[in-house]
Amino acid sequence: MDIAQLLNQKELQPIKIVAGKRAKHRQIRTITMMDAPDIIPYLNPDQFIITTAYHLKNNLAYFKELIIEMAKKECAGIGIKKNRFLYEFPKDILELADELEVPFIELPEHLSLGEINLIVTQFILHSEAALLTYAMNAHRQFTDIIFKGQGINQLVKHLSSLIKREVYLINSYLRPYHSSQQYIQALASIQKMMEHHFEIPIFSTSSWHFSLLDDRSTYSFFPININSGKHFLLIEGMVEPNDTQLRLLIEQAINVLSFAILQEKALQQQKRKIRNQQFSDLLEIPQITNDTIKSKAEELHIPLLQAYVCIVGRLRHIGNLHPYQMQQLLDQIHSFCEESLQSPWIHMHIFTVKNDLVFLYELQYPEMDFKLFITELFKELSMSIKQYFHQTISFGASNMIPNFFDIHRAMKEAQSAVHFISPQSPLISFYTIKEIDELLQMIPENDLRNYQQMIFKPLLALPMEEQQILFETLYEYLENHCQISETAKKLFVHRNTVIYRLEKCSALLQKDLKDPEVTIQLRLALRIRNHLILEQ
Repeated sequence: MDIAQLLNQKELQPIKIVAGKRAKHRQIRTITMMDAPDIIPYLNPDQFIITTAYHLKNNLAYFKELIIEMAKKECAGIGIKKNRFLYEFPKDILELADELEVPFIELPEHLSLGEINLIVTQFILHSEAALLTYAMNAHRQFTDIIFKGQGINQLVKHLSSLIKREVYLINSYLRPYHSSQQYIQALASIQKMMEHHFEIPIFSTSSWHFSLLDDRSTYSFFPININSGKHFLLIEGMVEPNDTQLRLLIEQAINVLSFAILQEKALQQQKRKIRNQQFSDLLEIPQITNDTIKSKAEELHIPLLQAYVCIVGRLRHIGNLHPYQMQQLLDQIHSFCEESLQSPWIHMHIFTVKNDLVFLYELQYPEMDFKLFITELFKELSMSIKQYFHQTISFGASNMIPNFFDIHRAMKEAQSAVHFISPQSPLISFYTIKEIDELLQMIPENDLRNYQQMIFKPLLALPMEEQQILFETLYEYLENHCQISETAKKLFVHRNTVIYRLEKCSALLQKDLKDPEVTIQLRLALRIRNHLILEQ
């Protein structure tokens, strides 16, 4: 109950509020009688104090201290019987109670403090019991919706109808969850502010609200905490802190939603795991027949005679993550990509293969140029992944394949494209046909390995980090027609650094890097090395 309800109780008439009227909706959880002057250490939030003012008469300083401490402890208010020991309420005390918004109540003279205590206590218990019954009924309604299989969306709609406000369920990435409405002005405004690094309590554990200047509309955010990430209820309008019944209804909906979302996420994760394994199994079959591919396509619910482009996404800087942490991160990004690319105009099949994300994009109009669309789509996706996961991801795209029978070729092309993306390259690269690579595929792998080990034997004896630096420098130098300045630009280092590295390569390999025969030999060996890395 609150102060306003207390003032309306007929058993307590005449009763009136003489100060602190702005806080008349302050909640009353407990009531206590002040029968000693040392009550201040025992003050509690939402506590209503009743007294005859025996210990307050002729003690204005202590009276002020009591009001100040009540405001600090967020007490419900104070009720005093007039004309017993205090015939007039001090003006300074009333002004202080108004300033600090502490409800100051004049109690009826014909009732004893014991009777007032009993009446208020009974009403508090009755109110709490009514709220408990209300909460149980609301919880039962929401639970029934889930148990009857009507789903999360129906639960949110039912809550909206009960509170007569628009309600949206929002996922961790500020996108509508189980809703056909993809654009919500409030979410767009929040995302825009986040892009400009404004501090927004989006991951607060308690509810909060904000208003938009454009249309002066107010929204309230209620977090739903679950293990798989935070979700939110976005409710139009201000949900007042003292609106106990409304908040109780929202809390019951959140309790049921948390379990329903958790259950749904677990099922989605299991389905995703099965699909990933089925797709991985398909790629690992060495000599696969068309019948097997057809069977696998049916299992994965992938159209067989549809044109596709395969895109492989690879995280650039993952650090020293434990395999479990890496898998968890990939699962989260996989789920994020599924939700981000969910659209009637985008038909995308997403898989996780080892540490790569694989996107199989259905080309509805193969005759049209699709590269620009894919470039813009995955640039936007990479920026979102950077924003929400603080991870940089590169994408390699294959050429178009006419149907799913060519999935192995598309996968190799996409892996090749993403493998050769350097840290300074664009975030997305399309595969280009390399005749030399195709020739290398016709040579036994052992022969290729022996050749490149023979050429690079001195370099392969170096520590791995130094190997990588020298191989990268050598590759860029030869690909840029032995131009020192161009190589330095590509590697973002000083030209003297390039010269030093090349001299070291020349000394270790005992070869003149300016000799045309040597450059051909080294370029071929580098192509073989990259080919072997890709095959692995």
